Parts: sequence; structure tokens; C-alpha cells
Amino acid sequence: MAKDESILKKFFKLLGDDNKFRIILTLMKGERCVCVIYKELGLDQTLVSHHLSALKKAGLINGRKAGRWVYYSLNKEAFKEIEDIYDKLLGIKNIREVKNSNCDDKICIT
Repeated sequence: MAKDESILKKFFKLLGDDNKFRIILTLMKGERCVCVIYKELGLDQTLVSHHLSALKKAGLINGRKAGRWVYYSLNKEAFKEIEDIYDKLLGIKNIREVKNSNCDDKICIT
């Protein structure tokens, strides 16, 4: 279980960074190249490239090269794995379960 805990901690640490989180939200809309992402987010291109590299190294996103451009997309299998680990470790499949619970033995989020 230590491996699962490590994976979950790494996931939350990565997405705890505002820019990385915003990149993930942008990629939820579909595949994008860095030239589109940095403009949408109003960030420097080198900063976005740095964050994309970290997210790709962690396996959260995929990169597809087309000519001189790399197009990034979410790695849905990785997010499914995170969801499964979250469920296994915390017994919560999604946040709605916490919100709808009576809050006796779970963290209540309002």
C-alpha cells in the first residue's frame, strides 16, 4: 500500500501547483499544443513547457508529435488509476460521496 500512497501524494502535489492544475483543466477541453495552452492561460511559453514536461513525466498527460509541434492530452488511464487508488485507500469513489455523507467518519466538504 505504500506505493499507492506515494502515487496519490505525488498526484496531489503536482495538482497542488496552480499552473499545473490550470493546464489539466485546459486539457480537459481536448488536445492542445503548447502554443495554444500558454495563450489560453496567459503564461510564459517556457513556464508552460516546464509544467507540461513535469505532468508528462508523471504520466498524467500524453504528448503526440505532429511535425514540429507536440500536442498534449490527458492520460485518462492515469486518472482512472488515481481514482481507483483514492477509492482503495480512502473508500471514496468520488467527492460527492463525501459531500452527501453524514460526516461521521469522513472529512466534510461544503
